[in-house]
Amino acid sequence: MKLVRDVIRGKSLQNLITVDPSMSIVDAADVMKQWDVGALLVMEKDALIGLLTERNLVRKVLATGRRWEGITVADVMTREVDVVPADRTTDECMGLMTHLRVRHLPVVWGGDVLGIVSIGDLVKDVIDDQSWVIEQLEAYIARSPTA
Repeated sequence: MKLVRDVIRGKSLQNLITVDPSMSIVDAADVMKQWDVGALLVMEKDALIGLLTERNLVRKVLATGRRWEGITVADVMTREVDVVPADRTTDECMGLMTHLRVRHLPVVWGGDVLGIVSIGDLVKDVIDDQSWVIEQLEAYIARSPTA
């Protein structure tokens, strides 16, 4: 079973994409678009203080009819962020995401934020693992004397 830190290491995007809580949500949405991500870590100095997701923007702004102007990341971010230690398995993370009904989890180790995993990252990892198992089974069957 793969650990979530291995998923972080395997991601093509190795940068920590962070925003300041005082940033406008318009600018934060532009950061999401630029990096093609659905969630941003909200950091103050080196501390994780929140998470801004596309869901925050839709539910707390767009769906309420509020105007974008003057709204900051701090106004709409999730403040109570669930995090996962880097030594948890991908299965544990998927279970936690399902239980918490979230799509993104920051990954931490020793007080440092290592990155963020999405449900898509974890599903991709499961599919990759299943593909490997299928390849091994097919190779085993092909070598079998009864094949």
